[in-house]
Amino acid sequence: MEPILSIGITSYKRVKELERCINSVDTKYVDDIEIIVSEDCSPLSKEIGQKVEDMKEGCRYNLKFMPNEQNLGYDRNLAAIINKSRGKFVFLISDDDAIYEGFLDILVPFLKEKGDNYGILYSPFVYTSSKKKDRDYGIDLVLDKGFDNCKKHVYDSILFSGLIFKKECVKDLDAERFLNMNYFQVYMFLKTMYNYGGYYFAAPSVWCVGDGENAYGLSESSGGNDALKNRKSVISNLEFNKTLVKVVKIFDDDEGTDVLSSFCKQYSKHCISGLLLARVYGVNYYQNYWSKLKEVGVKLSPIAYLYYFVVLLSGKKVSAWLTSFRKYA
Repeated sequence: MEPILSIGITSYKRVKELERCINSVDTKYVDDIEIIVSEDCSPLSKEIGQKVEDMKEGCRYNLKFMPNEQNLGYDRNLAAIINKSRGKFVFLISDDDAIYEGFLDILVPFLKEKGDNYGILYSPFVYTSSKKKDRDYGIDLVLDKGFDNCKKHVYDSILFSGLIFKKECVKDLDAERFLNMNYFQVYMFLKTMYNYGGYYFAAPSVWCVGDGENAYGLSESSGGNDALKNRKSVISNLEFNKTLVKVVKIFDDDEGTDVLSSFCKQYSKHCISGLLLARVYGVNYYQNYWSKLKEVGVKLSPIAYLYYFVVLLSGKKVSAWLTSFRKYA
């Protein structure tokens, strides 16, 4: 019997984190799911394969180690998971995140009864450090297909962990167009929302841990982009934002839409977090960050400029306090 749900885990060089992710799979619908570990030809591929093999003994689920023969990189590995899966739906998750307790018991019966109506399903995720929810609307929502929900919910697609795609809706999308852009899931999200619509669960689906060693900029396929290596650097994040903008533009070009304008407005509101972090490192660093922010490709709204001057005048200590407050509130 083919499973209705494939849980596809992207894996690269993280053994302990992967073990935690696999152990987080917990549901009474054992026969309805499979777990696929798509290991992207990392230096620890053998160790990861052995770990998965060892875990198979006590695992109730159909657990598969499916390594790539060569390093594909983030975007093409997502496409590889789609292709490897046998399930009607594919739940994407990073090896350094975990599935939220009880969510699969909500998801599987829903997919059986109503899943065919939607191309994309998703829900809030929870930061383990602060227990704070993100991507949180508070109630279940039916998201009609079309442009309106693309522009309204584009920001919801930035974290790929917890995005659940109907395989039929995305299996033919070409990841090669997005090599080293690191946001193929954003394109998949917009395409499925635009053409098929989606469903949002109020119940959280993922613990966002994000404690694994970064692979961006380090793997063979990443193009040697040094700016991607330090994910803790606020300026490094801007390098990712550049390609995020490109992905939204590609969708707009394909469909003749203008999701980017709405994205720019949302981006302008969210940019205060980066500004606060940058201000902690002093005025010169802050002004350099602001200069690079304006090069991302986003048309910043007046609120972003207001944030810039307010944070500039607030000083390092106030910015550090506000950064801590935003993180743990």
